[in-house]
Amino acid sequence: MEFGLGKVNSVLPENIEQHLKDGYKLIDVREEHEWNAGHHPEAIHIPMGNIPESMDNFKEETKYVIICRSGHRSGKVAAYLDSQGYECFNMIGGMKQFSVISDNFHDSTGKKGNII
Repeated sequence: MEFGLGKVNSVLPENIEQHLKDGYKLIDVREEHEWNAGHHPEAIHIPMGNIPESMDNFKEETKYVIICRSGHRSGKVAAYLDSQGYECFNMIGGMKQFSVISDNFHDSTGKKGNII
């Protein structure tokens, strides 16, 4: 399985909270140490390398926003999931951009997090 950058829909970080209210699921594909340093409280952590064996976690009727640090890895994962029949969106600018507009993220202990 290869991740490729195909054409993928995207969303802006400032719209994430509304997408969550609308029932979208937020999937964070960063590595464990990045996740532990700071993540959105409603995000589900599935590192990029674990996506292939995690396909049972995805439901065709659910819409997903895929996030990473900057939007590059998440774009690849969103394109892959889209090619598998899932409705996915890449968050432009990733958690770095989200952290500019929001402080709604924390570390693995629940304290204010950092985006690394």
